[in-house]
Amino acid sequence: MHKVILVNPEERIRQQLQETVDWKRHGFEVIGEAGNGREALLLHAELRPDLMVVEISMPEMDGLQVIETIRQTDLECQIIILSSHADFYHAKSAISLGVAAYLLKPADTNEIEKELTRIGIRMQRCFRLYPRESREREMVSLLVAHGEGNLADSLRLFNWPRYRILLVKPNSPEGNSSGLIEIMKRKIVSHLEEREKGLVFIIDSKVGIVLREVGEEFDAVRLFDEIEDALDAVNTPFIAVAGGAVEAITEIGKSYSEAAELLKKEFLYRGERRIIDSNAKIMPQEVPDIGTLSDKLCYAIDIGNRSLLCRVLEEGLLAIAQYDGAEQAIKTVTSQWISLALTKLSKTNEIAYLFVQDALPMTSDIYEQPDYRTLQRLLEDRLMLLLDRIGSDCRDPVIKQVLNFVERHYAENLKLETLGELFHYNSAYLGRLFRNATGDTFRTYLDKVRIRNAKVLLESGLKVHQAASRVGISNVDYFHMKFKKYLGEKPSRYKRKTVSFQGKAAQNE
Repeated sequence: MHKVILVNPEERIRQQLQETVDWKRHGFEVIGEAGNGREALLLHAELRPDLMVVEISMPEMDGLQVIETIRQTDLECQIIILSSHADFYHAKSAISLGVAAYLLKPADTNEIEKELTRIGIRMQRCFRLYPRESREREMVSLLVAHGEGNLADSLRLFNWPRYRILLVKPNSPEGNSSGLIEIMKRKIVSHLEEREKGLVFIIDSKVGIVLREVGEEFDAVRLFDEIEDALDAVNTPFIAVAGGAVEAITEIGKSYSEAAELLKKEFLYRGERRIIDSNAKIMPQEVPDIGTLSDKLCYAIDIGNRSLLCRVLEEGLLAIAQYDGAEQAIKTVTSQWISLALTKLSKTNEIAYLFVQDALPMTSDIYEQPDYRTLQRLLEDRLMLLLDRIGSDCRDPVIKQVLNFVERHYAENLKLETLGELFHYNSAYLGRLFRNATGDTFRTYLDKVRIRNAKVLLESGLKVHQAASRVGISNVDYFHMKFKKYLGEKPSRYKRKTVSFQGKAAQNE
């Protein structure tokens, strides 16, 4: 059994995890619990667990600090973050610390157990194929770049006009098998090296090729075909990346660094039938706004707009990939994005809530996708199915769709420009339609809807500032002004009058 420690400041949550998750069925056993970060570090040092489930928000030392401290001495322990934090900063920090999964609370038991299955399989494969000694040797070889000096001396004899590093990596469960790498090397040697097209070597569980550059252009498709022909008998898919060309062998390290950097983003390019070179780089962008992207995704599904859903999905995935193209980063942040959008969608009405529960497994299925395009197809298929099941009626006149949308989302930061984008209308024209149908401007109508719902909240006993916040008005003074404008009295007076009336009615009963 793999040993597990639960780290959470709330005893109730630790007990719930103990009782509801079938740990033993997935090969795990909870051997300890910690209520804060310092207890977690002491337990880790004493028990050396295989897996820790960690909450981020804790007194004295938060979960990320705990993980960072553990990683200084233990790179093997698998870590699941279970947290209410839905911002990109925490997800990005978690990725850099090598967490196995990042789950948003409240996490479904099935979702947790699916992650346990995935982690358990990965741990078994890792221990079977890569014992600790092999992994340590591999890390050492990476740091010292073994063989590079001899390679440089050999290349000087050829006096080639330009040099370029090409890295070939198999895409298979046995991708780092030394036997497979050695076979691939021999096949490529017989196909390229014997015709003086390059020198082939093995570095860090990849086949490396120093290409002889003689032409003006780098033919990425033709070269891919040649390598594919060489590996035909091996019958394994592969990805090949290339650094830029350099004119001196002393600069070959620059080409290698460029190729290695591209290989970190291999998830984006798997399945492409060409050598991935610097022209395929996705330029780094600013941190994606997961909140805004989740709003757009939720809105597109809510109003039943299929074309908008495709556009938002493509936009969101691209924004995530542009910020960090590593496979684990893309999958973790995408899972976080979809989870946040589904959570928002589930709050729109009871029908949406029920169908969203059926759709939640897609957040775990994200981690199983082999490449970027397969991931995009999975999300498009699942979200389209969800859109169809929720069944927003796009046959209604557009103004009726807009009014229904406002009734469901009045507490959010709605703008006429946002609605125009959602419903494919010029915002000024949509504003005129709105006024013709309601007699009010969009802003006035939205204020009235908010005040109408605020009345219900005040009648239920909420304080004035709480009711204002619940209907989407953060400025209490503005709320007071609008409430008095539309109802002729202050919200505090309305609440006292309502509570007094309800009290007398109760006495009469």
